[in-house]
Amino acid sequence: MRHLILLSVCAAGAFAADATYNVGVGIADVTGPAANVNLMGYANPGQTAGGIHQRLRSRAFVFADPATQRRACFVSVDAGMCSQYMKNKVVEALEAQLPGVYSTENVLISGTHTHSAPAGFFQYVLFEITSWGFVKEAADAFVSGIVRSVLAAHKDVAPASMKLGSGKVDNTTVPGCPMPNCANINRSPTAYLRNPAAERARYPDGDTDHTMAMLKVLSADGKATPRAMANWYAVHGTSMNNTNSLLSGDNKGYASYLFERHVNGGPDKVRTGTGAFVAAFAQTNLGDVSPNTNGTYCMDTGLPCDSTQHSTCPNAKGEERNAMCVGRGPGQDMFGSAQIVGERQFVAAQSVWADSAAATDIGEGGVDYRHVFVDMTAQNVSLPDGTYGRTCTPAMGYAFAAGTTDGPGAFDFTQGSNSSNPFWNLVSGFISKPTQAEKDCQAPKPILLNTGDCSFPYPWSPHVVPVQIMRVGQLVILGVPAEVRACAYAAAPPLAASRRPEPPPRLRPAPPAQPPAARECLLWV
Repeated sequence: MRHLILLSVCAAGAFAADATYNVGVGIADVTGPAANVNLMGYANPGQTAGGIHQRLRSRAFVFADPATQRRACFVSVDAGMCSQYMKNKVVEALEAQLPGVYSTENVLISGTHTHSAPAGFFQYVLFEITSWGFVKEAADAFVSGIVRSVLAAHKDVAPASMKLGSGKVDNTTVPGCPMPNCANINRSPTAYLRNPAAERARYPDGDTDHTMAMLKVLSADGKATPRAMANWYAVHGTSMNNTNSLLSGDNKGYASYLFERHVNGGPDKVRTGTGAFVAAFAQTNLGDVSPNTNGTYCMDTGLPCDSTQHSTCPNAKGEERNAMCVGRGPGQDMFGSAQIVGERQFVAAQSVWADSAAATDIGEGGVDYRHVFVDMTAQNVSLPDGTYGRTCTPAMGYAFAAGTTDGPGAFDFTQGSNSSNPFWNLVSGFISKPTQAEKDCQAPKPILLNTGDCSFPYPWSPHVVPVQIMRVGQLVILGVPAEVRACAYAAAPPLAASRRPEPPPRLRPAPPAQPPAARECLLWV
């Protein structure tokens, strides 16, 4: 479980009026160690914490169907992502205190994807290389804080009215906001143009999704008192760049802080993070969606990068270097950029919240959920030409080493190239040499690091990953271990019982039915 990215699927038709559910909300601190711990996201071993910019928090929502007593819990936490270790420990702790209530199936944990929270909470080697191994203090802080937020939400459960709303984060909701890149920008615009025209047509106002989907939770006592809000808007938590050494919730953490202070009152009325109203600015389809809305520039010259093709900057010898090309946010520095992008999300959320005419009742349908572990090395994929492909064992390509304009890699790679650094070309073979079948399966992507075969001292990359779906009335939340781009709005169908699909009649390519035997791999850091 690397990322849990949320897609909200809202029904388009009319809803039954005033459907009532029982809802509880809770918030807790998950900040953890603030010194000498690597930060998760940029994969930079030298980026270690040395203080706190903003405390990190977990925000939990418990939904219960009063008719069936079936319940589900959604958690948005200021972390780079969730991990299977974290999820397992949270469920174990909840089971110890509330036996039979919360489980792997009905608890969904989503990271806001801030790149300024502690690392070291994974059970796979690849994710622990830059954090120099497992960091128990960081993992324990995340687990205990998430558990406290869920227990608070469990205790808070009461009848509630829920509304669904949505709006664009643009100058219709944020007055004076520059367009089209009000609070996000596509950091790979050339790659985006390789998508099918039908896909690109779904976003007529640019090459990113500008929609903020919102869940409003109100009291059901006739007073409609605000109790909580969760929204999903696509933007990376990378306003704070890879030189940052302070723990921070980044732009989404700041937006949550502003909305909660707006409703609960300032520090003279309630201590931050303890108010009754909880506001989660959760993550969604953020793949290649950056908060660095001013575009990319060369750090040494200040000139725009060659961003249309390779995202590089020339040196005095005319050599192109991707490490010098970085994205800039709308502020004077990273702190100002995180503040501005957070404020724009907050202002847009205020607008969506206030637009009661456009909001619809969450509708009937009850609370339901499904959870499944998927072997991603053996999935069949339909191809446009009518044939089928098959997924492969995990492997990292050259784009991994190049990084992104939000955080360039440690070695210079030209975006779009398959081989440009002799050092990486040499090291990749020491990690694990891919078989011809693995090369054919990954093609046209060349394999740089063949992590899927590595099991020393324990597995480097997961083969089996979790996928979740949670439904509350006409709101459906999907938890998937990836950074996705697409987002759909359609009527929410009933959840069918899980079953394994039948294999297709023919495959292309056809790797071995079983993955090759695990090989010992060089642990290089």
